Amino acid sequence: SPITVITGEVGAGKTTLVKCVTGIIPATSGAAELFGRDSFHLTDAHKRRLSLVMGQRSQLWWDLPPLDSFRLLKEIYSIPDADYAERLGYFARLLAVEEQLAIQLRRLSLGQRMKMEIIGAFLHAPEVVFLDEPTIGLDLVSRETIRRFLVRINRERGATIVLTSHDMEDIEENCERLVILDEGRVLYDGDLVSLLHRVVEERSIEVHLAPGSRAWDAELERELEPFGARLAKSAPRSLTFSVASGRSRDFIRRVFELFEVRDLSIERQPLENLIREVFRTRSMSRDGARGDGGGER
Repeated sequence: SPITVITGEVGAGKTTLVKCVTGIIPATSGAAELFGRDSFHLTDAHKRRLSLVMGQRSQLWWDLPPLDSFRLLKEIYSIPDADYAERLGYFARLLAVEEQLAIQLRRLSLGQRMKMEIIGAFLHAPEVVFLDEPTIGLDLVSRETIRRFLVRINRERGATIVLTSHDMEDIEENCERLVILDEGRVLYDGDLVSLLHRVVEERSIEVHLAPGSRAWDAELERELEPFGARLAKSAPRSLTFSVASGRSRDFIRRVFELFEVRDLSIERQPLENLIREVFRTRSMSRDGARGDGGGER
């Protein structure tokens, strides 16, 4: 399953959603289900199939070394000896905390403590893992190490991973599915490419030509017209086009057929701009509804 990132402004309902889905609090309206069952009535057997890491709360014992906490988790979840040893060694190596396993948890840095929390969450091989703001306040190296770990475990072991985050790098580097919340409502649920196509009508594509490549002419303009492409700027060795987002892939394929291309660059729309545009569109819809006398329900 793909890694899902839930994002939104402060107070959008990210942590509340995670608490509802994992059964910590009941849903006051609608339904929250996990493993085909109402989340607030999960059995112990169901709960063994999931894990939850909350950035501000520890599941490990503050006064004990992580290794002692892991041994206790091993007994709680009845993890076989061989599986426990393999997982602990592998996870500690990926997260670069092998030397800290026997150090009292309170003496570790914030980044090291979070890595230990993540190891504890994955020890019993859960099917679904929820992480609430796992990289908040961490240094650059720790954030990158945790991101790589989550992507690798998701691909190698098939765990479904859901994390909440404000960090744009978390979203861009981890995310295959993005959910944007606003006051408990889903504004967007899909992948990043679809989000780009939804809020950005055109993309800027710059083509650098090899010496001797075909020059721009009226015939080429007719060739590229079906792709919704418009020549925005030209130079002796480069052409810049504005292209409809939904046609950019086909357009690029055709460009390589028509020209001798040395290099090609696509204008990258910052993710925060895309998310801001989603909220802006939402605000305009609200204002429009109020102006029509409809209001929100």
